Amino acid sequence: MLAITVKTESGPDLVRPAEAELTALLRRIGADDDHFAVAERIPEEPRQFLQAWREDDGPFTVEYRDGGPEQHFRAGCADADQVIAVFLDWARGGESWRTALEWHLDDLVSTPGVPPELRADAEEQARKAVRSGFWTFHQVAQNLCDVFDDPGVSSLSMDEAARIATGPWQERLAEQAAWPEVTDADRVAGAFAALERQGLTARMNFTCCSGCGLAEIGAERAEADHGFVFFHYQDTESVAAGHGLSVRYGAYGGSDEDRAEVGRTVSAALTEAGLPVEWDGNPNKVIEVAPLEWRKRLPTGA
Repeated sequence: MLAITVKTESGPDLVRPAEAELTALLRRIGADDDHFAVAERIPEEPRQFLQAWREDDGPFTVEYRDGGPEQHFRAGCADADQVIAVFLDWARGGESWRTALEWHLDDLVSTPGVPPELRADAEEQARKAVRSGFWTFHQVAQNLCDVFDDPGVSSLSMDEAARIATGPWQERLAEQAAWPEVTDADRVAGAFAALERQGLTARMNFTCCSGCGLAEIGAERAEADHGFVFFHYQDTESVAAGHGLSVRYGAYGGSDEDRAEVGRTVSAALTEAGLPVEWDGNPNKVIEVAPLEWRKRLPTGA
């Protein structure tokens, strides 16, 4: 068995495949909805992978990363047997794969057509989105296109946005490697899961603002839910910037006492999760969770 996992477009993922399984997988890729294979080591080595892409029965595009985006290499190969040999040697921990193909450094980050000031602003915007921990890489890049969409003044293509987002995304992946197994963000997620089980509609990073959240939370309600709890995008951005987390709650069509009861339930769940809660029992005040170090891992496979 090979100490790797292999993700494909069609699935399912292979975990510790036999050499024959990996060989068969690489020979088959190229069909509709089955164009690529991405191999990662077990145990995981962050920012290291080997992948191949193929269209129909054409040549393979093979890429490997050996660190950050500045260490991303690409090669073309029409020989399936040679591609298989590269994957097998890489999976076994060998070194011959490094010279088996004509690798070329693949520039994933430069944006020669983007003014430096715009790039700096976009990088900071990407860093904010990445630190939230909720958005996929594609969503972070799309957000940059939306924010900097001012024709004739400043705009970004999707490719430029992805190149700009790559640096902040990789920085966060590197930071994650040193995080404890359970973070404050994990504790918040655990408390929200517990509240869901207690009959509350519990949503994290829900809608853009408080007004939209209050207007839309009812559509998320399960039949047995008697109240709700959420925090919105701006709350997420605030906690990711180090300002603590504002948690909003309420009862469906209830009185002040009903809202207070929901508040007590939410406060208790957050406290039981090991989080510092600031709330005086007033049902018209949000619950503050502070101080809080927001370290939410990036979406898996994003």
